[in-house]
Amino acid sequence: MPIFDSRGVRIHYEDHGAGAPVMLVHGFGTSARRDWGDTGLIEFLATRYRVIAPDHRGHGRSDKPHERERYGMGNMSGDLAGLLDHLGIRRTLLAGYSMGSRISLELILGYPERIRAAVLGGFGGNGAMSVPGQRQRIAAMLAADDPDAPHAADHTNDLPRRFRRGVERPGNDLKALAACMGAEETMPDLSGRAPVAVPVLLLAGTRDRMVGDPHGMTPFFSDAQVLRLDGADHLSAPADRRFREAIAEYFARAPA
Repeated sequence: MPIFDSRGVRIHYEDHGAGAPVMLVHGFGTSARRDWGDTGLIEFLATRYRVIAPDHRGHGRSDKPHERERYGMGNMSGDLAGLLDHLGIRRTLLAGYSMGSRISLELILGYPERIRAAVLGGFGGNGAMSVPGQRQRIAAMLAADDPDAPHAADHTNDLPRRFRRGVERPGNDLKALAACMGAEETMPDLSGRAPVAVPVLLLAGTRDRMVGDPHGMTPFFSDAQVLRLDGADHLSAPADRRFREAIAEYFARAPA
C-alpha cells in the first residue's frame, strides 16, 4: 500500500498504468477508490496514462486527524504538490470533483507550471455550498454525537443532515470529516488578477444544485470550456459514462 508522508500526515495513494501522469482528486467524504476506482475511471485512463489517485487527509486510507488546523486548502493542496515531488512528476494532467476541484484550483493557482490541463468537475460558485455559514452548519452536524439534538439540527436547512447521511459509512471518521469541512475556505478572490493560463474544462450535471452553474467560473481562465451532462446531478455524475469519456477526450487534446 503506497504511503507518502506529508509533513507528518500519512497520505495513501493509488498508482496505476504507465505513460503521461494524471492525478485524480476525489470529493468530500469519499475516497480515491470510491470516486475513481468503483466508477471505472482509473481503469479507463490507466490504459493510456499513469494514474495517481491520493486519498485526502481525513479520508480513505490516509491519516484522519481531528484538529481543524490540520486541514484547509493550503494543507490539502500541499499534500498534492508534495506527492508530485515524491513521485518525481514535474507536470501532470489533473481532474478533481466537488471538494477535489476546489483543492485542484488551489494547486493550479499555486503551481500553474506543474499542470498541463485540468478538469474541474462538480464545481461552480453559486450553488447550495456558497450560502454563508453553510460549511460550519455541516461541520456541526458531522461533529454532533446526536444529530437530532436541538443544537445540531437545523430544521430550516436539510443540507447538513443530508451530508451526514451521505458520509455515514464504514471507514469514515465523522470527527475528521467535521474538522475538514469546518476548515474549508470559501472560494479565493480571483477578481483583479490575470486569468489563469492553465486550460480548464468545467464539467457538471445539468441537475447539479450543489454547485450551481459553472459558467460563472470561465472569466477567471484564459482557456476555459464548459460541458454539462444532461440529467446528471452532483452524486451521479462521476459514475456517468459521459463523465469519463469527456475527461479522456479533453486530456487527449491537452498541450504537451
